[in-house]
Amino acid sequence: MIRAALGSLQPLVPRTTWGRIVAMALVGLLVRLSYVFVAQWGGPLSGDGIYYHEAANLMADGLGFTEPYRYLYGGGHETLFVNDPAAVVVTANSKLPIGHIEPTAGHPPLWVVFLGVFSFFGLTSVGSHQVISAMVGASGVLAVGLTAQQVERSTGISGVALPAAALTAVHASFWLNDGLLMSETLIVPLTALLLGSALQFNRRPAVNTAVVLGVVAGLAALTRAELMVALPLITIGVLRRPNAAIPGVVPRGGKPPRVYCLKMLAIVGLTFMLIVAPWIVRNLAVFEDPVLLSNGSGILLAQANCDATYYGDKQGYWEYQCGLPQPLGADGMPIDESQRDVIYRQRGLDYIAAHPGRLVTHVVPKRIARYWGAYAPIQQLRADVLVENRPMRLSVLGYAQFLAVSGLGLVGITALLRRRQPLLTLLALPIAGTVVAGLTFGTTRYRVSAEVALVLLAAIGLSTLKKRRCLSTSTATPREDDPTIG
Repeated sequence: MIRAALGSLQPLVPRTTWGRIVAMALVGLLVRLSYVFVAQWGGPLSGDGIYYHEAANLMADGLGFTEPYRYLYGGGHETLFVNDPAAVVVTANSKLPIGHIEPTAGHPPLWVVFLGVFSFFGLTSVGSHQVISAMVGASGVLAVGLTAQQVERSTGISGVALPAAALTAVHASFWLNDGLLMSETLIVPLTALLLGSALQFNRRPAVNTAVVLGVVAGLAALTRAELMVALPLITIGVLRRPNAAIPGVVPRGGKPPRVYCLKMLAIVGLTFMLIVAPWIVRNLAVFEDPVLLSNGSGILLAQANCDATYYGDKQGYWEYQCGLPQPLGADGMPIDESQRDVIYRQRGLDYIAAHPGRLVTHVVPKRIARYWGAYAPIQQLRADVLVENRPMRLSVLGYAQFLAVSGLGLVGITALLRRRQPLLTLLALPIAGTVVAGLTFGTTRYRVSAEVALVLLAAIGLSTLKKRRCLSTSTATPREDDPTIG
């Protein structure tokens, strides 16, 4: 009876790989919407989620990129992220009026712009943005499936696309961000497309593939600035590709001229700069001190380099109160975001200079270990609950899935090494994420871009294990003409 029921459902199963990837995206959408409506509907938001949501609405109201905390709370914004408001040192910033308008580049702009488009058409509530975020998250399943097909073409390993899409659809590390309105929701499709376009470029360096890669890399950097660290790693493979086919330049199977590849890399870089240039020009025009992609490096250095993060229970993490009191001008009055960031940066650098041994022997290793879930994992999950309002049980689920994906990813890495396939493109995001974590701090959410690559490697691992099983089964099955039978 069960077999008959399954047989009746067979016509509903898509027959093509792309159709099945779309089906996985629909599953991913169902998972994300269920999470939003059951666990996160309407907030409350926390941390960066408040920033993105409110900044998008302010932009839709015609205020441009306005610092949302100061506009909504005035000087009271300093007490938003502390348990004891009395612990906040009173400064002139505390006297800012509600409605204070100040330009911001606290985060790169793309996620704010994306949500702001929907806000412009009246979808301004937290719930509306959460549903939009869930749809973007589901698009990440499609993007990973597309990139996995590029992995198949580049490595010659089949059966990668569907497992990759399925893992992306159900992996909590991805969909937990959708209900929290974090920019990592947009990072999933963008990093997948970044890897896919890089694989295509490395396999066939040409003007069109170089332009596509530059555009996607620029959009990724406009979502999370640290992603541009991975760009040199994912493109350098084109210089080492032994037999890339470049129609019209060298015969198929020939080695592409080094000068030609350098020209293609230049096109990637130029396209990247054209994409990010409008934002950089805006920042240079509105701030007192030079700002490129964001103003976040200074406050990050201050909050990640202090006694609490070097000696306390937050080693390798960050502490909000290490950024207090907020910097003031020489006259004791508030200064703009770029000027504050310069002072914050100097605070952090001064602390680093005073504790170099502790930084190298304890802090950096623990930052990296936190990033990879290896140092105080339960404490880190609890911190994720407090800082980002993540449900604890779902965070534990995401951590368990991460461990499983990492194990399968190691199988995938081994398979690629045995086949002597280039690994650098797929490992670029984990390497870049590790470097950035070592320089800043480790946290679960910032691992999302690396986990996109891990999912692709895990899908390679699943495909490899499946083929080994099929091979062992076929080898172990005796033939009817085997003389040892009977």
